[in-house]
Amino acid sequence: MRKGFVTLMLALCCAWMVSAPVTADAADKIVIRFAHSNTPTDMDPYHALVTKMQDKLAQKLGADRVEIQEFPAGQIGSEERSFQDVQQGILQMTVLAVNNASIFAPSLGAFDLPYIFKNVKEFDDCVEQNWDLINKRMEAESGTVAIAWHSQGFRFITNSKQPVTTLKDLAPVKIRTPNNPIMIGVYRAWGTAPVPMAMDETFNALQQKVVDGQDNPLVSIATNRFYEVQKYITEPHYKLWTGPVVVSAEWLRSLPEDVQKAIIEAGRETTVEMRDLLDKQETASRAFLKEKGMVFCGVPADEDEWMKRAVGIWPEFYPQIKNMEIVEAFMKTLGRELPR
Repeated sequence: MRKGFVTLMLALCCAWMVSAPVTADAADKIVIRFAHSNTPTDMDPYHALVTKMQDKLAQKLGADRVEIQEFPAGQIGSEERSFQDVQQGILQMTVLAVNNASIFAPSLGAFDLPYIFKNVKEFDDCVEQNWDLINKRMEAESGTVAIAWHSQGFRFITNSKQPVTTLKDLAPVKIRTPNNPIMIGVYRAWGTAPVPMAMDETFNALQQKVVDGQDNPLVSIATNRFYEVQKYITEPHYKLWTGPVVVSAEWLRSLPEDVQKAIIEAGRETTVEMRDLLDKQETASRAFLKEKGMVFCGVPADEDEWMKRAVGIWPEFYPQIKNMEIVEAFMKTLGRELPR
């Protein structure tokens, strides 16, 4: 009875901390609640990103002016929930996979299209050259803007059933996907039956064999301990994990001009610095997962067929993306023709 009471009180206190309005203290400190889904570790890019933002804001404005309060490990809820909390002013910042953000800002579906980026540099170029356009569409569709972007590498497929080196091997493997229609469509095009579910439900689903596998970057596979319930890693390059740091456009504009400027500058600087961190984290994660006994199956032998089927579904999802400005801008940046 006492244990249940204590648990209830802790939950109520946590809810109050998140929902209480941001108030200025004697020094007019601005408190920024920043939520994300990962457990803070040395390998976790989300925690690194929060730390970089805090350090840069302290340098630009002074440590007493702005404080970032980190809510990690899905304390507030799923990535989708955190995005909605930013829209509603309950949170001030969140970072999430773009495939979860595109649920609310359909134009961001441009980032979800399979094989749109052949490498991280192509993603970097598309973001840098189209930053203002991306934020224009985000604000119009969701009332949010991105102050930073980063990548965690390509989403590789893990599973506990069997080695996967061809599409034929993949067919009997039940894969968890995010609740993202484009990603679901990709797996269907590959001839398997995807199972959509939230990230915070995935480990238990893998452990209980509700699904056989999932896909995520090496960093996420390591930090989420998927090596405990997965054996094989296959390395298709169909989707680069990309994610924005999201804020409410209305909230950002409500801040003093010098604070707005500092947040925008800190976001752009963090975007650049996270690029250097990616290679180190990916290399460290690969070595770590091998030590944990995971078997790397390499790039699929028939990846040309994977790509052909995946790119073939692009036109099917243009109506869902709705406004094609970002897709068309990316094609121009990449020097390619839009598949029709």
